[in-house]
Amino acid sequence: MLDHYVMFKLKAEYKKDLGEIVKQLKQLQKDVPAIKYSEVLVDQLHGPNSFDVMFHIRVANKETFKKDYMLHPKHIPVQKYIEARVCGIADIDVES
Repeated sequence: MLDHYVMFKLKAEYKKDLGEIVKQLKQLQKDVPAIKYSEVLVDQLHGPNSFDVMFHIRVANKETFKKDYMLHPKHIPVQKYIEARVCGIADIDVES
């Protein structure tokens, strides 16, 4: 299994879009069959180094992540929507 964690820091002018981002990330679980598990976490303390959202998914393996998740036609527009609204992204991928 491969666990993918990604955190997003929204630009100030896009903080209003947080709810829509959470909605789109949660919808990916329904739309992308390769996702075996997902969770969306929203920061509660809003510290100076905090990110706003963390998205965690679990897929079968690296190949599935690359081909069946990253290139999935439902993932690509969500990725573009989020990338247009963030000033920071951090991610890590861990085999479990």
